[in-house]
Amino acid sequence: MKGTPDNTVILHWDECHTAWMQLPWRDWVRFRGFGRGGPSLLTGAEAGEHYFLVCVLGDGGELANVIPHRYVLSTDGRLVHGFDGLGASEREEYYRIQTLLLPTIEDSERYNELGSCGFTANLPPLHTVQPLLRALPGLAGAQHSAACWDFLSAIGICRATTRAN
Repeated sequence: MKGTPDNTVILHWDECHTAWMQLPWRDWVRFRGFGRGGPSLLTGAEAGEHYFLVCVLGDGGELANVIPHRYVLSTDGRLVHGFDGLGASEREEYYRIQTLLLPTIEDSERYNELGSCGFTANLPPLHTVQPLLRALPGLAGAQHSAACWDFLSAIGICRATTRAN
């Protein structure tokens, strides 16, 4: 699995406590099915929709990227369904373009368009944004050109400007 525990923080929205909680790397890897021999489960999680944020940090601990995930869990904490915001034919097209060695400009544009649907489908609900500001690691140090701003602007968080009013 890409990323390492040293530069990646996993946040999980806890609806009962209305807070983003840090999820240990080992639990995330096991939940996603990348662990050794274990099933994809999240111990102690209630059935229903769950939101996760994979926060990638830069060398100085600054927020570099945020990758949202949304899953449905079963009553025993197993991953049942992930969201990509695509219909069956769109998903097929997305995977087809992914395998092209030399995609056309049109293919690349379509791939980005389909990827945006998946991104949007995984964004956390608005009521989680305020608590996220308290939990998000390295936000104050995020570079203006960092990929994290795609996520942050999608949930309504804007970059600070250095212009005088």
